[in-house]
Amino acid sequence: MKPLASTLVGALALGAWVPAMASDLSKPDGEMFSHTCAACHGTYGHFEGDYMPPLAGMDQERFVESMIAFRNGSRPASIMDRVAKAFTDEEIEAMAEFFAAQDKEETP
Repeated sequence: MKPLASTLVGALALGAWVPAMASDLSKPDGEMFSHTCAACHGTYGHFEGDYMPPLAGMDQERFVESMIAFRNGSRPASIMDRVAKAFTDEEIEAMAEFFAAQDKEETP
């Protein structure tokens, strides 16, 4: 009887945990969205090179303004105009906050 009782308790706990976890996943998370930038701007926005601006440590307002300008077409781009259209204002804000919090000098 003990294994059945512990299985039931585990199932009930999981039943309470899964919806709570799912609600957390529905919130925009800057770190999660930052991974879409990694191919060009480096992991967590740390890029070493001359042809792509690093995002780590970028001012939040500058990031948001740039993304919105790319999205609405007022800033010319080869790729970023299409990339920026994939994000909502809330997602852009979350990314801006995440990248601003990254140390410019410290690479992960």
